[in-house]
Amino acid sequence: MIRAVGRALSIFDAFDNDHLNLSLQEICERIKMPKTTTFRLANTLERAGFLIRMDNQQYCLSLKLTRLGGLVRSTLSIRDVARPIMVEVNQKTSETITLNTIVGSERMVLEVIDTPSPLMSMARTGQRMPLLMAASSRILMAYMDADELESVLKITTVGHVIDRPALDRELARFRRQGYAISRGQRVAGLTAIAVPIFDINGKVRHCLSLTGPSVRIDPNDLDLAEIMVAAGRDLSNRLGASPSSEADLKIGTDHEAAMVLSTQPKVAAPRKKTASRKKAVPAVV
Repeated sequence: MIRAVGRALSIFDAFDNDHLNLSLQEICERIKMPKTTTFRLANTLERAGFLIRMDNQQYCLSLKLTRLGGLVRSTLSIRDVARPIMVEVNQKTSETITLNTIVGSERMVLEVIDTPSPLMSMARTGQRMPLLMAASSRILMAYMDADELESVLKITTVGHVIDRPALDRELARFRRQGYAISRGQRVAGLTAIAVPIFDINGKVRHCLSLTGPSVRIDPNDLDLAEIMVAAGRDLSNRLGASPSSEADLKIGTDHEAAMVLSTQPKVAAPRKKTASRKKAVPAVV
């Protein structure tokens, strides 16, 4: 992106529902830009009709943006927006990339870009799975409201023994670091990395996931996590999410291995010992 254009557009991101009117100093502080540069760009946007400077010298967005917003295609779906990003991530990683959403107490696959490798995980558009196991489900659960999470767990944990405090700690960790990793949680031998997608209201109803054989993913998990987080931020931005909603990438700050639930109905599985690894990554079992 041309630097001047990027700086001018960043001024729009300074405004949100809690900051409808901003002084020049407040804009500077929110976008971390020098005051002289911000003043010059704000004046340019004001002359172009995108900002209004009121009598108290505060700025607000103009109705011109409302007119432009009304021109956005009403038929534009998240699949349309996400697919180019998914293709790009697939080309960088050569792994299967999926777009997932929440349907009741289930996770549904909306779009799939398959790996070119013959050794691959199988995912199909329209496929549904309980919102409990694997990285995609866990990252979606991590951003649920408390009431919604309780409702989902009442349904999805039937037949399973669950360590609720451990689950809550895990979901909190995923929120802090902005991504989830699962290793063999739903299918033995598969590793998945999932990142949240924020909408214009700061809510998470979708996620992007990278899935592949653990023998390929695990040696490069941190690099792949960085690629996925960047893709999640890009997609969230294109959907109109506020920059404050986008999770920060904090790789390696936590290393908490906990047996959260048993895969055997009504029988608690013994805690497994995880082998030490060269990289500090969040372990999910």
